[in-house]
Amino acid sequence: MFKDFSATYDGKTTKLSDYVGKGKYVLVDFWASWCPPCRREIPNLINVYNKYKGEHFTVLGVATWDEPDDTRTAITELGINYPQMLNAQKAGSDAYGIKGIPEIILFAPDGRIVARGLRGEEIEKAVSGAIATAKKAPKTVPAAKVTPAPKKSPFKKPAAKK
Repeated sequence: MFKDFSATYDGKTTKLSDYVGKGKYVLVDFWASWCPPCRREIPNLINVYNKYKGEHFTVLGVATWDEPDDTRTAITELGINYPQMLNAQKAGSDAYGIKGIPEIILFAPDGRIVARGLRGEEIEKAVSGAIATAKKAPKTVPAAKVTPAPKKSPFKKPAAKK
């Protein structure tokens, strides 16, 4: 299961659990504005988000070890259109033992980690496989049939001994 953490920015607290474990696959990108490899993955993430976002999937960026103003500038410069968790600093990296970024993790609808350390083409392969599985799964589980108990017992009470 996932480990929750939170970040507060501009008076608003956001938690990983606001996204993960809510019934969708969530691709979480731990990144920073100053990180060249992180910036190189952004087009892959935008593409996957635009292609698969919806009922079964979303992307969440987690600004790690970064100044919030720098993160906001990078979001604008890079055209990032998926949700962001600003000012996480080291909360997420501590929770997941992340030593280097980007660290891209795919979470299942129940919060289990499906894959981590995704890069480049691996991102879309992991997401498309997960979405295909999600679309095959039944949307609802049929209610169990309950047979009501009989109103009168079919068994006779034993006769009282005299």
